[in-house]
Amino acid sequence: MDGSFSGHETRGKRSGPHVEKRLNAAFVRKAPPGRHTDGGGLYLQVDPSGARRWLLRIVVRGKRKDFGLGSANLVSLAEAREKAVELRKFARSGGNPAIRERAAEGKAMTFAELAHTVHKRKFKDNTSNGKHVAQWINTLETYAFPILGSLSVEDIQQDDLEEVLDPIWTTKPETARRVLQRIKTIFDHACGRGLRSKGNPATGMRALMREQRVEPKHFAAVSFMDINDLVPSLDKSNDVGALALLFTILTAMRSGPIRAARWSEFDPALEKWTIPADKMKTRKEFVVPISMAARTILQRAKEHRAKASDLVFPSPSNPSRMLSDATMRKLLQSKYPGATVHGMRTTFRTWAAEVVRADHDVAELCLAHRVGSRVAQIYNQAELLDHRLMLMEKWGFWVYADLEPFSNGNDVDAIIRGRWIEPP
Repeated sequence: MDGSFSGHETRGKRSGPHVEKRLNAAFVRKAPPGRHTDGGGLYLQVDPSGARRWLLRIVVRGKRKDFGLGSANLVSLAEAREKAVELRKFARSGGNPAIRERAAEGKAMTFAELAHTVHKRKFKDNTSNGKHVAQWINTLETYAFPILGSLSVEDIQQDDLEEVLDPIWTTKPETARRVLQRIKTIFDHACGRGLRSKGNPATGMRALMREQRVEPKHFAAVSFMDINDLVPSLDKSNDVGALALLFTILTAMRSGPIRAARWSEFDPALEKWTIPADKMKTRKEFVVPISMAARTILQRAKEHRAKASDLVFPSPSNPSRMLSDATMRKLLQSKYPGATVHGMRTTFRTWAAEVVRADHDVAELCLAHRVGSRVAQIYNQAELLDHRLMLMEKWGFWVYADLEPFSNGNDVDAIIRGRWIEPP
């Protein structure tokens, strides 16, 4: 069979002279399943499915290695032999064919192809922020792909990156920094896989660009002194958007987990909300104590619960989908143009510091911010739950303009405890 064998490769070397070029083109097309030797370490591997590919077995730095040379349907016998000779010579000179092959792969791969590969790997398990997942690649498609997209990963230089960044470096500084960071991530991947031999062209790029004289923008927030003007109009409505915005204000949580909240995450008494790790920015499960004011919102939402959905705040047009972020934003901006839903967290934090002078750790934990060491974080989240509830109860009073407990030197904590035990 032209020096070939099927089923499996025989162990050891055959006796007698080592003949190369045992195979021929006709046999390659019709070879049965098994590994068939051509000599010199070159093999034709035929799978039971009929798929056939070339393998090269050589010694690299004292260790036997196998290298794939491509599909036999695409790489001819002559081309496989030529490539085998080239790699054997390279290995004998002390080189590593694996590195050489990966560099060749990088030469053949475009920036756009690698960017999509990195995007898929980076967000493979991400289910909590679809908007960010889409924006990551969309930003590159808009700003980087027109210039870099068709270029070889191996050939891209800093001059190419400058061509991408220069038009937006000062006009859209935040976007430009994000584009640079994402380009750097892609080339980190390329260097790690051996697809580039020249290092990461994005390294040090920011220092080479001109200064960005733009102050960072913060989320616009409503003053805690004005919060009482906003809430009454929201409280008159049982629309899901108004209820969701009220619940966001009263819990000081990010809008993402609130829009994705499900009834199954709440205890039966609606006193605690356990947010799964995959919905949290910290990727840690988080327990939110529910104040009396926030519980009232949940009870109102439950009265209008859609039977086909477990979502607490479903989209009015499609109960199987969560409420859009734009719905809450438009409601808020109808009263305070330019304000953001995220800015309500700043409103709460400022109020906590300036009005009730809350303990720093308690206030930060209410926002699900990390406090102290890892051990301290675990301890604080468990031990300060009651303190966090008390702070959120006070915030509920303030939001609804129930200000009497804060006047005349009253013991606000005692008043709250009294209301806890009052009969419904």
